[in-house]
Amino acid sequence: MKNSTIKTLLIDGYLDEPSCLGVPPYISPHIRYTYGALLDAGIKRKNLDYKTIDSLRENWVENLEKMEDYDLLILIAGTTVPGHYLGGRPISITEIKELSEKVYYPSKILGGPITLVRDDFKKFDHICQEIAALDIYQTLTEKINDIKPAKITSLISKWSLKGAEVTKEHPNFPHLMIELETFRGCPRASGHCSFCSERLKNRTYQRPPEDIINEVEKLASLGNHNYRLGCQTDMLLYQYKNENGKLKPNPAAIKELYEGITMADPKINVLHLDNMNPADIVKYEKESREILNTIVNYNSPGDIAAFGLESADPQVIEKNNIASTPEIAFKAIKIMNEIGGIRENGIPKLLPGLNFLHGLIGEREETMEYNYNFLKKVYDEGLMLRRINIRQVVTLGSYPEIEIDKKKFKEYKEKINEEINKPMLQRVYPQGTVLRNVLTEKKKGKITYGRQLGTYPILVGIPGDLPEGVMMDVKVIDHGYRSITALPWPLDFRNLTPDQLRNIPGIGKKRSNQIFLENPDSLEELKMIIENKLNYNDLDLSWLYN
Repeated sequence: MKNSTIKTLLIDGYLDEPSCLGVPPYISPHIRYTYGALLDAGIKRKNLDYKTIDSLRENWVENLEKMEDYDLLILIAGTTVPGHYLGGRPISITEIKELSEKVYYPSKILGGPITLVRDDFKKFDHICQEIAALDIYQTLTEKINDIKPAKITSLISKWSLKGAEVTKEHPNFPHLMIELETFRGCPRASGHCSFCSERLKNRTYQRPPEDIINEVEKLASLGNHNYRLGCQTDMLLYQYKNENGKLKPNPAAIKELYEGITMADPKINVLHLDNMNPADIVKYEKESREILNTIVNYNSPGDIAAFGLESADPQVIEKNNIASTPEIAFKAIKIMNEIGGIRENGIPKLLPGLNFLHGLIGEREETMEYNYNFLKKVYDEGLMLRRINIRQVVTLGSYPEIEIDKKKFKEYKEKINEEINKPMLQRVYPQGTVLRNVLTEKKKGKITYGRQLGTYPILVGIPGDLPEGVMMDVKVIDHGYRSITALPWPLDFRNLTPDQLRNIPGIGKKRSNQIFLENPDSLEELKMIIENKLNYNDLDLSWLYN
């Protein structure tokens, strides 16, 4: 069969790995490259369909039957880190096996990070090795054999442009976060963290700045304006300089990249990043400060650099070959607060996020205490962390499963929530902060949940029955452990509900009903009702009035 006649279905099963996120509202580069590679291999656009796993779930049985109409079925999937998702749910192992066993006619290909960590999907006709787009293109054309990194980046560059148009098929378009790949794999020369899936990648490469800039220009021409430089293990090592085996940051390359991206898309809304190694910030402080200043100059506010400290327990750090230490991480947090703690539109430009993993080799009873004490020190020093992520290891390959005390783990997380997470959110997002362009995503009971587009955006609970998929500005009124409560801003007092009023701290149920009956038309009238008619002069709502 000629490639031009092959009817193809590309399924986005979503992926989440240490260096890349592709769960909505994100779209991964893996999907865009694969779409571009299929077109480059001769698959006609009219014969190429793209579907997300969520859209297929809407009528799963019927959609499985419809897949028999295709000649080729490609699934890209794989979550190699634990996660909780709001905008979409990655395909499950059960769904993958059901798809492979109940769809008969088309040839079935499985690709994505899942192929690095599992090999038990026997019903697929082909399991991709390493880079799905490259493997599929080679299978369809037989044009390439063993290729060097420069050849791979050349092909990736072409496919990133050809595949950009798949973004318009995504259900979240145009409110879509484009995950941009800067490099593939972990460049650490002295071994890798023993628990991380990045160590399983044999094909690695660095993408030239001009390739990424051209990709952004193409994506912007299609109506995309939200980007994250998320597909790398350490932003500081993009286009690094190798000096006698030591990987030194390259400030000029990163400035070229950021400057070029902002010029390629004059309408850019979001420009964020993901991973950064605190050890490199401290080891190469001069170069890192220059890079951080570049990022803060060009990025949009609310950006987060995830620090993979993983553990503050020296025994765990040593046994897992982790690059950082608590002392190094603390200094890196101080440096980033100094440079990135400045606020734009009320929000810090760039803050660190901390990842802690439990269930690592060497973990002991004291490990939780080490971690808590480190976080307490950060908080007591007046520093800001935008995100504290406490997870359990997803065991990969031969990495052993270390049991932890579930009761103590729960108590430990509750203590961090109460004593660190909540006051830290109050520090980062003070009452009265206005968050711009919050996308409503899901309703649950009397609360509508939304997030800004960006890196690990804060979950916003908005009291009221609001439409989904709408962008709005909100004002922060209260704080939880890992989320905040906010009201639409500016407030439309003619449509305020008692539920919305009672969520304002200090008002409560009784006063909210009285205020609702008084039906204020403005903030000034609300203030008069509270102070005069309700005789409640001790309630300070100056943060709401301003």
